[in-house]
Amino acid sequence: MGTPRALHRGRSRGRGGRGRGGRGRGRRGRQDFRTSRLEETRDAAASSEDENGELSEKDHASTTAIFDNDANSDEDTHDIACSYSQLLQSLKPLPSSNEPVTKRRKLLSGSSQSAVASTKTERARESVPRDSMSTSQLRSTAEADRLEPQIEVGGANGPIAAGEEEDEENENAGGEEGDEVDEEDLNDPFQSHFVNPDPVFLSERVKAVKDHKWTTQTTNTLQGLKQQYAVPSPDGRTVQNTCPIRSFESLKLKRRLVTPGKKVWSSLNIAEQEIASAIIMYKDVLFGSRTIENARHLRDVVVLHALNHVFKTRDHVIKNNARLAQDGDGSASEIRDQGFTRPKALFILPTRQSCVKFIDSMVELCQPEQQENKSRFVEGFAQEEDSSWEDKPRDFQELFGGNDDDMFRIGLKFTRKTLKFFSAFYNSDIILASPLGLRTAIESGGSKDGKKGADADFLSSIETVIVDHANALLMQNWQHVEYIISQLNLLPKESHGCDFSRVRHWYLDGEAKYLRQTIVLADFLTPEINSIYTNIMLNVAGKLKYAPVHEGAMIDVSASFPVRVPQTFVRLNATSPASDADVRFSYFTSAIIPLLRKFKQETGTLIFMSSYLDFIRLRNYFSTSATPDPFSFGAISEYTSVRDVARARSHFLTGRQSILLYSERAHHFRRYKLRGVKRVVFYSLPDNPIFWSEVVGFLSTEFADETDKGRPTVRALFSKWDVLKLERIVGTSRVGRMVNDKAGDTFEFT
Repeated sequence: MGTPRALHRGRSRGRGGRGRGGRGRGRRGRQDFRTSRLEETRDAAASSEDENGELSEKDHASTTAIFDNDANSDEDTHDIACSYSQLLQSLKPLPSSNEPVTKRRKLLSGSSQSAVASTKTERARESVPRDSMSTSQLRSTAEADRLEPQIEVGGANGPIAAGEEEDEENENAGGEEGDEVDEEDLNDPFQSHFVNPDPVFLSERVKAVKDHKWTTQTTNTLQGLKQQYAVPSPDGRTVQNTCPIRSFESLKLKRRLVTPGKKVWSSLNIAEQEIASAIIMYKDVLFGSRTIENARHLRDVVVLHALNHVFKTRDHVIKNNARLAQDGDGSASEIRDQGFTRPKALFILPTRQSCVKFIDSMVELCQPEQQENKSRFVEGFAQEEDSSWEDKPRDFQELFGGNDDDMFRIGLKFTRKTLKFFSAFYNSDIILASPLGLRTAIESGGSKDGKKGADADFLSSIETVIVDHANALLMQNWQHVEYIISQLNLLPKESHGCDFSRVRHWYLDGEAKYLRQTIVLADFLTPEINSIYTNIMLNVAGKLKYAPVHEGAMIDVSASFPVRVPQTFVRLNATSPASDADVRFSYFTSAIIPLLRKFKQETGTLIFMSSYLDFIRLRNYFSTSATPDPFSFGAISEYTSVRDVARARSHFLTGRQSILLYSERAHHFRRYKLRGVKRVVFYSLPDNPIFWSEVVGFLSTEFADETDKGRPTVRALFSKWDVLKLERIVGTSRVGRMVNDKAGDTFEFT
């Protein structure tokens, strides 16, 4: 683990100390509950904790069961006490002393029947019937009906919830009336990719991936996208992309998802349907053209796919449970239908509000009859938009609107009728988390003081990973994303109640990462994001990358000014990425600084840099300059206090300081509108092309004229290692010539 500063760097949004969406949201003291049912729950939970707030060994084993009887929900236990289930329980051998304690269905009789009846009222308070309350209503009544926090380390939003009230379900009950188990279809991608993959095909593809034998095709798709398709190819033959636009019926969705799925499918354009087809077919997808307009459609597609995968996994296990229950003499063939642990889908998201959007989409698509702990979720995650941000750009409002806290994690558990929020990770089907929140959970090991050591076993059987708004995660701390990905699909350190006789062979062989699906949605592509496509996406089904054709952000800038604004690009000859920083600094001090001295008596020079390390280097250079007449300058980074930011902006506007250093992350998190800018120097190009337009837009044209002295100017430094940044700014059609042209190193556009 890095230094504390590196670990929490992603949380330094600053934002004037507004305190919006901080880590402490939703963490309030326990309330006394008057109901006997919740008193019993609290007493039982307290008795299972040790004095450090950690679970006893017995309770920990109970909460780490892989599939904890999802055939039925505990809400219906009073309906399912039948002689057949009693017979199954009586025939089931008792666990040995060294085995984890399994859950047993409550066999209701006499007083227990009345006890269940008396608790139904309290169950109604915990559960939120579908469509009965809006989000705003839940938020306004959260104080009245907030549940007692789960027993989990770190409070209401701690690393691993470790004491949820378990379902008293019978995993062997596979055909309960009203339960919906679809027939298996051999043409279903779920069946061919996970359930019954061809052993020879799988072995050949895995070997090809290990040997780095990929066949790649690049084509132009509809909607102005470039598509790159790569597939493991043992013999090096060209393989056509097998992701044509499919009909909705061929997607083979779970029956309960067909109706909402049709609504999602009909809202997609041709390009989005093609991407959805690739996702449904379990191919890895890197989509580099996420926009405000298509974000909702992409979110619905990946949520629909994740729900479809979770529900089919559950159905398959339930069906096999029924087969095993009927096989009294053990004559049934070997069944391999599980991983090591229960969680199957992981969503990596930037903020709590983005988590709210994804869960709202899940609720809309799966329409659970009940939602346990929903009010607690709304209270801790949802938040109204800030009306003072109406003048902020749309992309800023989309990312930071509502609760912008980037320290969170939550598990979701699906039963036949219920969606349960804040379930223990080992009992969850889907986990949603920020990189910082999940890394903290892993490294603490589920304990308050972190003495248990790192625990990532709950990620050992993840089969679908969705990374949304990857560029926002890049601005937080990309090392957290890399760390989480490195913990996926490792062999677990403990068994966690796993039935190894039902674990799939490719899990036992350590090959789960070759079947795992990885989906990354990004506004634009960077080397860090591309590295996921190159090094992490190892899916035997193949992988696709979509990238847009850029017109160039500088085109819009030229059209927005009443006078000509020359935009000059200077190419640096850095022979390697490692030498780029030194070559850039050397050119700046030898060529740009003399130009700045020429305009020393004039104010208004803004120097923009994308790297915080470059920011520190330039700040130190200006601070320790040995020249007899040093520059007066100010500096604004993502770590600058609100007071110092106000002072720097004021001194720059009045001319007291002629130079202002400004970092990209400061602009990303705060979106200041700087005044008094007369010339802009891009020490390094911004990753986000929107920032080019916004920073150049700071130029004041009030007193500008067509003379060289009065004309605002823009100068930018770049090297061949900035080709992705440069493409977004100058356009796809120009970038090749600017990187490879031998005639000169300076390019000017007006």
